[in-house]
Amino acid sequence: MIASETAAPAPRAPRWRKILLGTVLAIFGVVTLLVLALGAFPVGMMRGLVESRISSAWGSPVRVGAVTRDSIFSYTPVISVRDVHIAQPDWVGPGDFVRLSSASVRVPVFALLFGHFQPDRVTIDGGRIALVRDATGRANWKREGKQGDGQGGRPTLSDLTVTNTQLVLRDAKRQLVVAGPLSVDARNGLRLSATGTFLDTPVRLDATGGRITGIDPAAPYPFSATLVSPALHMSAKGQMAGVLDTRHFTAAITAQAPTLKNLDHIIEAGLFGTQPINLTGAIRHDGHDWYVDRIGGSVGRSRFAGLATVHKIDGRTKIDARLRASQFDFDDLADARGHADSAARSAAIGPRVIPPTRINLSKLGKTDGTIAFRVDRILAGKGTVFRTLSGRLTLDHRVLTVSNVVATLATGRMAGTLRVDHRSGRPKLSVDLRLAGLTLDSLIGKPDMVSGRVRGRIVLSGQGDTVREALSRANGKAAMVATQGEVRRMVADVLGQNLSGAVVHALGSPSRMVPLRCLVADFRATDGVLVPRPLGIDTGSSVGRGAGRIVMDGERIALTLAGTSKSRALLKIADPIQIGGTLSKPTVTVAGLGTADKPSNSNLLKVFGRSLGRALGLEKTPPAVVIPPPAHFDCESAVAAALR
Repeated sequence: MIASETAAPAPRAPRWRKILLGTVLAIFGVVTLLVLALGAFPVGMMRGLVESRISSAWGSPVRVGAVTRDSIFSYTPVISVRDVHIAQPDWVGPGDFVRLSSASVRVPVFALLFGHFQPDRVTIDGGRIALVRDATGRANWKREGKQGDGQGGRPTLSDLTVTNTQLVLRDAKRQLVVAGPLSVDARNGLRLSATGTFLDTPVRLDATGGRITGIDPAAPYPFSATLVSPALHMSAKGQMAGVLDTRHFTAAITAQAPTLKNLDHIIEAGLFGTQPINLTGAIRHDGHDWYVDRIGGSVGRSRFAGLATVHKIDGRTKIDARLRASQFDFDDLADARGHADSAARSAAIGPRVIPPTRINLSKLGKTDGTIAFRVDRILAGKGTVFRTLSGRLTLDHRVLTVSNVVATLATGRMAGTLRVDHRSGRPKLSVDLRLAGLTLDSLIGKPDMVSGRVRGRIVLSGQGDTVREALSRANGKAAMVATQGEVRRMVADVLGQNLSGAVVHALGSPSRMVPLRCLVADFRATDGVLVPRPLGIDTGSSVGRGAGRIVMDGERIALTLAGTSKSRALLKIADPIQIGGTLSKPTVTVAGLGTADKPSNSNLLKVFGRSLGRALGLEKTPPAVVIPPPAHFDCESAVAAALR
């Protein structure tokens, strides 16, 4: 058989495959050239870009003399800049914020390509950094409108060298001005020694840190700092979570100062003037949050210990703390100036019982939290009936509640709740307190004259920037009752206006006692004026009731107490008992007898003559206040109503 056909030719590759292969090769070539170009990029061409980027970041004019690199080809080149000037913001004034003779930075090119500027090696020589903050807290080192999450990235700096560099800090808000050399080298690590002024007193600021040469940047980094001045001696020693990671660190701290307010100039926590402080503690800082693992020491005579956490949540500060004082003196919460101001007020208006404690919460609008407190022993310069104090303070959007308040006294205790609402208008103070277990003899200090079991209820509310101002406009009630006691017979006779009995018992048996069935002082408050409803007393030999008022603005007392004897009185006392003066210094006028335990014969004769003249119709001058003497007093109902 003869073949008539030849073999068919092999199939040809489609054209699109050649195009694809050529494209891939071209892209690979371009990428290769780009990668090679990155390794040999002429950084000198970037001077204008560097100036523009830095200027945009800090909002100030920037001038860079030159930009160079250390090698022709490298993916981790060392970029050097020379003659760098970053001007101060306009609000600071003329001068440079940062001035550098030269600075070198090793930069991973590929990290920079993807927008991550994380140098691992930095060298600075011939620098001057001028940090400035004004009295409002505006700082030139804070970029406006830039808010971080407080966490930051992982530290990457493994090598840092700083030579011939000066650091200047002018902080008007802290009233701190210092300047001194800053250096970092392989031998001594980080060193800063600066001098200047703090609160118009000489100050020295020293800071040290570990070396930053060939280190693991994420390893714990040790540091210490001390500030020494007549106004404050403060030290901190601890370690950061990574090199120069000021967002995450732990430290042991100490602080001594003439007043807590001086320390507040540094830590800016809103503290106030006090007596001299000596504090120690252990703190942690984690992003925006602070942890006070231990705090203790003294403020004046007060001794305390505690712990706290401070969190930043949605732009608010939330505090959770526990404090316990082995002894506490409220006078320690004012410095010398505060005591001088208080003394001046007392000299101008006289002593006051109600404290001028400020309750304006306008500066705490972004602070919430809870503080549990306990005082084991309350101190006072002139003595006090208060022994211990405990409670729980809660602050929520400018509503301050002090709950579970328990104050033990020499006998008995006071318990209840206080609340300040400052969400709008002036602060509104509400007080709801109960007194129980007290005794009259401990309150009055004359156990041989009167005794009895005391209970009370105080429910008041008012508006003002201080406790004193709010209560001077208060509405509500303030009641105190005494039962199951005794009273000196002579006093009971005077209460019953039984002159003959008072004279006999004052001269013959001054220490004789009669039962005290009840004493009820139930005051209703309207716009700071307290009116008794009722004021009554029932003893074994007399019944009395009172009228008048107590004006909280000035704490002025104007009360009259009149009564009748349960037995026949041969001669009645012409005038009732007058109670005047102030809450801090009351005065009692007992029908001319005064307050003496054993009146003088001349006083007795005066009272006798006036009363006899009134009985015979010879005394025409009527008493200033006329109170019909009561026939009886319903103790049970009056006590129950007062304590509701």
